[in-house]
Amino acid sequence: MALNSTEVVGFEFPWYHIAQETVVPGVPDHITTLLSPVIEYWIVSLIFHLIDISGWEWLEGYRVQPSSEILKKNLATKREVVETVMKMQIMQTAFGYFWQTYVGGISGAPNYAAELHEMDLLWANRLARWFGTRFAAEFLRVYGKGFAYYMYWWVYPLGQLGIAMLTSLPVPFLYRHLHSVHHRQYVPYAYGSQYNHPFEGAIVDSLSAIVSSTAAMMSERQSLVFFLIITYKGIEDHCGYQFPWHPLRLLTSNDTVFHEIHHQSLGLKSNFSQPLFTFWDRLLGTYMSQEQFEAKKAARKKKN
Repeated sequence: MALNSTEVVGFEFPWYHIAQETVVPGVPDHITTLLSPVIEYWIVSLIFHLIDISGWEWLEGYRVQPSSEILKKNLATKREVVETVMKMQIMQTAFGYFWQTYVGGISGAPNYAAELHEMDLLWANRLARWFGTRFAAEFLRVYGKGFAYYMYWWVYPLGQLGIAMLTSLPVPFLYRHLHSVHHRQYVPYAYGSQYNHPFEGAIVDSLSAIVSSTAAMMSERQSLVFFLIITYKGIEDHCGYQFPWHPLRLLTSNDTVFHEIHHQSLGLKSNFSQPLFTFWDRLLGTYMSQEQFEAKKAARKKKN
């Protein structure tokens, strides 16, 4: 819906709108959508890796687990993780290109004028049905232009993003037979968030992204933003640090500690949700808080 390139004379666009034909000059948006998350992945991962090897003592207070744990418990070497992730990304990019080229892919640029007109009619009918024609006519006379503007450019795109996030449902069968490869990282590396079984990485993750963006009826540019967000969040969840005053924790408890529990032996069957919400874990009874995890760890230690 929003975040697209069609030029409409007289429109008042929001600050995030990019009026040029493509986001990156000379590069089609569908190519940018495929390549940008890969570039982001390695830039952000490198930053967290440099933090991890910096030796700055003041960072130790924010580390989720002691660094010595990594050498003792990880079954996957750093080189193995990097090589596997690169292979996954090549396959995912090829799969995404095939899907966009031959299956239909993600919707392109819309006709803003037509969509806004449709929204005006939709909400005029809804308001008339809910509150009566007199109220609807007066409301739209006073607030109609601003109401349609904010619904179109803000409420609907944010709703689409939320739908895309919520449609990422973990499947236990796939976890048991495929996702166990990812857990060769007992203490995950930041650049290991996409270290997966080939089938999971190339097909399941790719299809999940396509289904999520399609279910939310996202355009190419909305999908680009969505993919950049979930790529960054995946890296952060595996970075091994929990920094204070994080703005995302105002919205959700799905953070580094939440996902770190999922990587521990006591939490393997808990905290599957990604990237932002904990909705599915709470609904399916697999949510485990840090307090619950610490209690289980203390009980096991006492038993042993």
